[in-house]
Amino acid sequence: MTTNTTTPQAIPSHVPEHLVFDGDPWEVLAQTGKRAHERVAAFHREFPRVFWAARLSYLGGCWVPQSAEDLRRILQDPETFSNEGLTGFSALLGETWPLLPLEVDPPRHMQYRALLNPLFTPKKVNALEADIRAMAQSLVDDVAPQGHCDFNAAFAEQFPILIFLKLMGWPLDEAPRFVSWTQTLVKGDDIAKTAGAAMEIATYLRARLAGARENPGDDFCSYVVNAKVEGRSLTEEEALGMCFLVFIAGLDTVTSALGFQLMHLAQHPEQQEFLRANPDRIPDAVEELLRAYSIVTMRRQVTRDVQIGDVLMKKGDFVMMATPSANLDSEAFSNPETIDFDREDKRHMAFSLGPHRCAGSHLARRELAIAIETWLARVPPFSLKDEDKIIMRAAGVFGLDGLHLRWK
Repeated sequence: MTTNTTTPQAIPSHVPEHLVFDGDPWEVLAQTGKRAHERVAAFHREFPRVFWAARLSYLGGCWVPQSAEDLRRILQDPETFSNEGLTGFSALLGETWPLLPLEVDPPRHMQYRALLNPLFTPKKVNALEADIRAMAQSLVDDVAPQGHCDFNAAFAEQFPILIFLKLMGWPLDEAPRFVSWTQTLVKGDDIAKTAGAAMEIATYLRARLAGARENPGDDFCSYVVNAKVEGRSLTEEEALGMCFLVFIAGLDTVTSALGFQLMHLAQHPEQQEFLRANPDRIPDAVEELLRAYSIVTMRRQVTRDVQIGDVLMKKGDFVMMATPSANLDSEAFSNPETIDFDREDKRHMAFSLGPHRCAGSHLARRELAIAIETWLARVPPFSLKDEDKIIMRAAGVFGLDGLHLRWK
């Protein structure tokens, strides 16, 4: 498996040589472009069930488990596989506050998670549905007469941010600022610009929190500053960490998922037509597309020596948890590379598993379903334009750039 692109000293002594991939899986996927998920599926055939990647972007080496069984075990064992402080947004600012509840493990995790859960119940999502539909329809109606669009710029980047602002109780006219911040934070390859965007976001959120303390209202920051953990109010850092997480968690993830799902429908006119004729099947389609085009990868750090399959992971090792690998595992799903809207087994891991499972999954599902329904109802049959220019972004959240659609 080695390609001799890194020095032997970079590989820990307890990692068997035959398990080493001296490369960067994200780099491989980025080079594959819009067929990246096919490449993820091929990893199962080409690489061992668990292998060691010599690097992962600017991060060091890590274990890469591929099977759904192993990922389920790891994600449901936070005592052995810790998520403490692994995202690192505050570190960009030279600070130490964690994203809450993401960057803390049980039992502390549940204290903060309990504050978020009531905000994302099906009842709360139902109450937002009319606004979600209105936002989707407005964005689509703006571009439908043009016959083509840059899907990300015209819809996918704006749609979740408008919903986020509505959820937070903030003015919708602030959307352009949030789009800019999100794109710099997610797509930027200049660490100084990324840190600058993170600082601007943190400054904005701190100002919102301060305003909520002085004049509480019916917005998310007022909810946070009035929340209690163990009978006390959240500290300023805890409040910031929770607001920052809610800011980043549902924005680029929904944008990226929409990109892959609309790309698939553009490439498969027969499935596009099926959903036009059967809009009641769109929720099933969303589940299957979430499985087949999962986008989230996570890291964990091993807290004690542990055996995973034939591999001994040592305390301090990092593990890359790739939901696309789990959801394209042929031992978990029959014909995983086939998109089957009738698939009965919908137990995918697109929203992760265990205590850190996505709190906003109900909202994300509704956003995706309404977006697809709106596009199919208001835009004629569409296809890809300049598909050779589509660029795959492989990082903690997979995404597509240069996704242009056209229709008559």
